[in-house]
Amino acid sequence: MSHRSLTVQVTVGAVVVAAVVAGAFVVAILSINSLRKTNARESQAKDVVAATLEAQTLVVDEETGVRGFVLTGKEQFLQPYKTASRQWPAAMARLRDLVAGDKREETQLERAVELERSYVRDYAQPIIALTRVSPAAAQSPVAAIEARRRVDGMRTELGRILATENQRSQARGASSRSTATRAVVAAVVGLGASALLVLLFGAWVNRAVARPIRRASAGATDVAHGDLTARLDEHAVGEIGTLAQAFNAMTRALEASRNELIAQNEQLRESEKAKSDLIAMISHELRTPLSSVLGFTALLLQRDFDETERRRYLEIVDSEARRLAELAEDFLDVRLLEEGRLELSRSEIDLAELIRSQSRLFFAHVRDHVVDVDVPDEPIVLRVDRDRITQVIANLFSNAIKYSPGGGRITVTLEQADHVVRMAVADDGVGIPATDQQRIFEKFFRGGAAAAGIPGTGLGLALSRLIVQAHGGRIGFESREGVGSTFWFELPLTQRGLVKAVA
Repeated sequence: MSHRSLTVQVTVGAVVVAAVVAGAFVVAILSINSLRKTNARESQAKDVVAATLEAQTLVVDEETGVRGFVLTGKEQFLQPYKTASRQWPAAMARLRDLVAGDKREETQLERAVELERSYVRDYAQPIIALTRVSPAAAQSPVAAIEARRRVDGMRTELGRILATENQRSQARGASSRSTATRAVVAAVVGLGASALLVLLFGAWVNRAVARPIRRASAGATDVAHGDLTARLDEHAVGEIGTLAQAFNAMTRALEASRNELIAQNEQLRESEKAKSDLIAMISHELRTPLSSVLGFTALLLQRDFDETERRRYLEIVDSEARRLAELAEDFLDVRLLEEGRLELSRSEIDLAELIRSQSRLFFAHVRDHVVDVDVPDEPIVLRVDRDRITQVIANLFSNAIKYSPGGGRITVTLEQADHVVRMAVADDGVGIPATDQQRIFEKFFRGGAAAAGIPGTGLGLALSRLIVQAHGGRIGFESREGVGSTFWFELPLTQRGLVKAVA
C-alpha cells in the first residue's frame, strides 16, 4: 500500500466517500419516491371511497324517490329517483376509472351496477307503473320487502368496495409509516456514515499527506539552518515517500560534501602546517651546508693556506655542496615520480653486491653501532634502476643510523622466496609512535623527529615508496616505540636471478 501512488489512493478514498454519500442520497430518494407512490395510492383510495359513497347516496336517492311516490302517489316525490338515475351512469364511469386494474373491485363494482340495473328494470319501473294504476297494490308489504332486498344488495356490494379500500388504506398507512421510518433510518445512517468517512478521509489525508509535508518542511528548515543530519521517514505513502527518499539522498549528499569539505579544510590546514614546517626544515637543512660552503669559500679567497689545509677545506665545500645537490634532487625526484614523468633506466644488477658496497660506505665509520649484514654470497640478479634502488637502500641505512642515536645493533638481511627478493633493515632505535605510523610514508612528515633534533627532510621514505612501487614492488615496516623499527621492501626477481638462486 505504501508503494501505491498517492494520487491513486487519494482518488480511491474520494471515490469511496462520494459513493457512500451518493448511496445515502439514493436511499433517501428511493424512500421519498416510495412515500410519494404511497401517498398517490392513498389519494386514489380516497377518491374511490368518495365515488363509492356518492354511488351509495344515489342508491338511497333512488330508493327514497320510489318509496315517496309509492306512498303519496305524487309525482314531485319521484324527482330524487329520476335525478339519481340520470347521475348513476356518470358516477359508475368515474368509479370504473378509479378501480381500473383492480380485478377484485372491478368485480364488486360490476355486481353493484348489475344490481342497480336490475333494481330499476325489475322493481322501480314496474312499481312506479303499478302505483299509477293501483296505489294500494304498490303499497303491499311484499313490494316493500322486495325493494329493501334489492337496495340492500346494492349497498352490500358498494360496502364491500369501501371495506376493501379501508383495508388497503390501513395496510398502505402501515407501509407508509414503515417506509418513512426506513427512510429516516437510512438517511440518518447514510449521513452518519458519510460524516464518519469524511472525518476518516480527512484524518488519513492529514496523516499520509499533511503530516509528512509538515515534517518535510521542518526538515528543509533544519537543513537551511545547517543541520545536514535531518532525515525523513522513507516509508511514507506514494509520492511523499519518493520525496522523502530524494530529500534524504540530498541531505546525505550535502552531509558527505560538507564532511569532504571539512576533511579538505583539515588537509589544507595540515598542508599549511606542513608548508610552515617544510620552510623551517629547508631553512635549517640548507643553512648549515650553505653556511659551510660560503664560510670556507670566503676563507680560501681571503687567505693563503698550504696544500693540505686548502684541500681539506675544498673537501668540506664539496661535501656540503653535494648535500645541497641531494636535497634539490630529492625534491625534484618526488615531483617527477608523482607526475609519472620519471623514467627508470633498468639494467641487471646483483642486489647482494650492491647492499654489501652500500654497507661498507655507510657503516665504515660508525662507532656506536654493531652492524650485522646477512647477505647471500651467490648473486641475486634484478632488472632495476641501479641508482634509484641505491637511493632506497641508502635512505634505509641512513634512517637506521639517525633514529638509533644511542647506538645498538643494526641488522641488514636479504632473502628470496616465491619469486621475490626481500631486504630488511632493523635497528634498536627510538621506534615510531602508533599515532604516527599511518603517516610515515607521507611527504614532509617527520613526526617528533624535528623536535628530537634528528636531521632530515621527510622525503626519504616517501621517495623510497614511490621508487619501489615504480619497480612493481612493495615497502613496509614494523615498529614499536622505544624498542626499534624494521623497514623492508620486496622486488620481483628476474628469470635469470631466479634460475641462479635455484641452482
